[in-house]
Amino acid sequence: MTGPEPFPPLLSALTQVPGVAGHEDAIARVIANQLAPLAAQVHVDSLGNVIARLGREDSVPRVAVLAHMDTVGFLVKRVNDDGTLGVVQVGGVNIRALPGAAVRVGDLPGVIGVRSEHLARPGEPTPDVDELYIQVDPLVASQIEIATPITYAPQVVPLGEQLWCSPYLDNRAGCAVLLALAHRLAADLPPAAVYLIATVQEETTCAGALHALRAVAPDAALFVDGTLSYDTPDTRGPGPVRLGGGPVLTAFLYVSGLNGWHAHPALRDHLKQVAAAEGIPVQQDAIRGLISDARVAAWLGIPSALIGLPLRGKHAPLETAHLNDLAEAVRLLAAALRRPLPELSRG
Repeated sequence: MTGPEPFPPLLSALTQVPGVAGHEDAIARVIANQLAPLAAQVHVDSLGNVIARLGREDSVPRVAVLAHMDTVGFLVKRVNDDGTLGVVQVGGVNIRALPGAAVRVGDLPGVIGVRSEHLARPGEPTPDVDELYIQVDPLVASQIEIATPITYAPQVVPLGEQLWCSPYLDNRAGCAVLLALAHRLAADLPPAAVYLIATVQEETTCAGALHALRAVAPDAALFVDGTLSYDTPDTRGPGPVRLGGGPVLTAFLYVSGLNGWHAHPALRDHLKQVAAAEGIPVQQDAIRGLISDARVAAWLGIPSALIGLPLRGKHAPLETAHLNDLAEAVRLLAAALRRPLPELSRG
């Protein structure tokens, strides 16, 4: 790492702003305001994506760096007679980790209900989302509107100098990398036209990235997103990725049906070569059970690569990242953007 990045204040600020998929306006304003003094042009498009251009518009190549700013969460589904709230989930929330978690219902505090241990039933399964309920002030429950967004309550649990634990590091950690990268590039502009894009709706549809990439039409797209780590007693075995081992050059993602993605081999090799030349530690992975905005780049015929930020507890009320992985991701992106793109034609 060549010098400190401002990740603690960035993460503190970014993870406190709500932004359930489809409701990203508040976080879009924060990110657009941070990028405005650094970029030649910044605008928020009709879906809510923040698109910032650094460098001349007519420069070549055109490279997009994208990180999604939306989060998983819930919407109010019903107000129960007892003053609790029923919910519908937005995105892949980690239901096993939810009971007892603190939340925000709009601007109001709440707690996800959990049965007392003394009333627990032997062998009872993980609750279904339809069984979840939110406790709020019963005096105001009737005033809460159906479809009000519900997010995990803001909190920060620093675990020493490098481990950072808070809600929504997927993908506010990627947004912090995007902002730190903007500071580096603004101080020393690369020869390319670089578009830094904070996208919406990744957790549900990936429609934000699709819309933004169609508008920008880059020659290549680099995505920054939270990924899996396998370095705790309950996760060891699926792979070698660990916190503190560096950003992850992901080769493959797949969930089901059409929800799959392959990295462009030449673009991924380019990142590997840049990392080796700069002494940047990187890890590698291929993942079944995860998808990202990168899939829409393939639909548009745009060569793409994915830089993953290892996380523990992905989509739980608290996630954990290693600050040096974020710093090395910034170094890798800045170095790659200052070098010519490789030949991206296939066959």
